[in-house]
Amino acid sequence: MSKSRRKQVEIVDVTFRSPHQDLNEAEKQYVRRKLSKLARFFHKIWTLDVTYELLRGQHRVAVLVDADGQKFHHEETAHEFRAAVDAVVQKLEHQLARYKERLQKRGRTPREEVLEATLPETQETIEETPRRKPTLRRTVLIPMKPMSVEEAILQAHLEQAPVYVFLDADTNRNGVLVQVEEGVYDLIQGMD
Repeated sequence: MSKSRRKQVEIVDVTFRSPHQDLNEAEKQYVRRKLSKLARFFHKIWTLDVTYELLRGQHRVAVLVDADGQKFHHEETAHEFRAAVDAVVQKLEHQLARYKERLQKRGRTPREEVLEATLPETQETIEETPRRKPTLRRTVLIPMKPMSVEEAILQAHLEQAPVYVFLDADTNRNGVLVQVEEGVYDLIQGMD
């Protein structure tokens, strides 16, 4: 009688953020153990970003997961810390299951599984398929108004723009805000 073993997931980076009070080691271990349930969905989870706040007696836990090149986020508030963690993990499991199901319906597998399947192959067994040459579809000209990053975030939010280009008044560099989720942006700037 053989037991089926859960595949091991590689968690590359776990970051805990708590602006007002730090989580103790037992609470961090509880979060890590609960988040390990996500192992059944992906081979590699690149980052887990856990944010914790205690507001008016309510425990707010938010988790951002970068798995298979996709970002998933959820937050929950509860009277007890463990209840908030459990609710977040349950919602993330639901999101990840739906995402993986959509990939399978489209006949695709997660990127990590594709990489693992193709790595053992040798060059002779991989057939060359003709690729289309990349082409430029259109050019969009944007007036570059100097503004601070905070102003650019507000403007991008007001315009509901998934991508917002601006001239950073503080650094005098072009900046690009990319919306990761509702109200959360990544800033991309060139280096000298």
